[in-house]
Amino acid sequence: MERTEVYLYLRSTQDKKENQRMEREVEGFLAKFNKYDVIKKFTDTPESEDTGLIQLMNLLRIEMRVKRIIAYSRSNISKDEIFVMWIEKEFFKYNTTIRYITEEFFQTNELEVYRERIIGAFARYEKDKLPNKLAAHREYKSFRSGVKSSGNCPIGYRYFGKTARDKTIIVVKQEAELVRKMYDKYLELKSLGALKEWCDENNILSRRGKKFSRQALYNILVNQFYIGLLSYNQYKYIGIKGSSRKKAILIQERRIEGKHERIIPKEIFEQVGAILEENNKHKND
Repeated sequence: MERTEVYLYLRSTQDKKENQRMEREVEGFLAKFNKYDVIKKFTDTPESEDTGLIQLMNLLRIEMRVKRIIAYSRSNISKDEIFVMWIEKEFFKYNTTIRYITEEFFQTNELEVYRERIIGAFARYEKDKLPNKLAAHREYKSFRSGVKSSGNCPIGYRYFGKTARDKTIIVVKQEAELVRKMYDKYLELKSLGALKEWCDENNILSRRGKKFSRQALYNILVNQFYIGLLSYNQYKYIGIKGSSRKKAILIQERRIEGKHERIIPKEIFEQVGAILEENNKHKND
């Protein structure tokens, strides 16, 4: 018989006899359906404030390996039915199903079906539509302020300011000088491979103390942030057969004029871009 890896969640009460009864029912369920391998058990107590449930949710987001949750009942997760629906919606987003040891249904089958449809609709909305809506909001904020509203600044810049309202982008002089050298050196060498060798020979490292890869150098050389533009892209996410992940397809590319200082002249940026494009055509860069 094929085995299924599962996570087990159980919320205990202040009644020891009730806890013992639930444990016995859990053991009986696993023995009856002898096909589940419990990889990890998550528990909460009346004093734990959903710590176990939060750990379970975080692990699902990170691993995306286990696709089945075993729980005692809906009410054991929470007495708040709306909160339980939200939890099930989060599971649905990560293609994970939950099976309850003690089934609790609405009075009519129609209401139960309606409940499942609501959960599925919200899960699909958050998974497929919400990322682009958030991107549109970040684009709007950037358009109003001229400041990158999310993500890390590229090498040569950093954020200054404690809150979103007073956040500005400033130039890190030492890093900016390094970026300028990379552009000048590429114009001289006309090769990403040669540029990487130059960086390695001169012990030029990234912010994390690692050597620059060819891809990292390419990303620096094509990043329009250095000529004052902020980039906001809209993607469509398409499922990949046999995988829980989705492929992002660019459907709209937007550029917004930023208020940060330019550290690369537009003429130099365009010269570098022309060489990169020509080398890509001949596959000899």
